[in-house]
Amino acid sequence: MKTGRGILRPWARALLTVAIGAAPLTAVAAQDTAPQVSCYQRAMDGGLDDSMATQLCRGARSASPADCFLRVQDEGSLSQSQAVQLCQFTAPDEDPASCYIQARQQTFSDTTRAMQLCQPAQLYCPGFVN
Repeated sequence: MKTGRGILRPWARALLTVAIGAAPLTAVAAQDTAPQVSCYQRAMDGGLDDSMATQLCRGARSASPADCFLRVQDEGSLSQSQAVQLCQFTAPDEDPASCYIQARQQTFSDTTRAMQLCQPAQLYCPGFVN
C-alpha cells in the first residue's frame, strides 16, 4: 500500500523551491524605500521643516516633488510655501520647475500666473467605492 508521502513530496519540493527563490526578492523589496519617504528625506535635506516636507511629499510617486522644490528654491523667486504649492503633485515625467523658470524669464512677470500655468494637475482618487 502506498502512503501519501509520494504525492506530497513534489508539492513540498515546489513550495520549498518557491519559498527559497522568493526570499531574495523579499529581501530586496524590503530594502527599497517608499517614494514618499525618499521624497521626504530629500526635502528635509534641502531645508524644509517636517510639516512642509510632509505636505510636499504626501502621495508622491517618486522624489520628483523634492527635486522640483530644490530647483525652484535655487532659482530664488518663490517662498517655501509657494515652491511646495508648485511642486507637490509633480510626477516623475513632469518638470514644473523648468516650466516656471521659463515662464518667469520669457512671459510672465506675475509669480501667481506662472505658478498657475506650470503647477501639475492634481489627480484625485475616488473615496469609498461599492
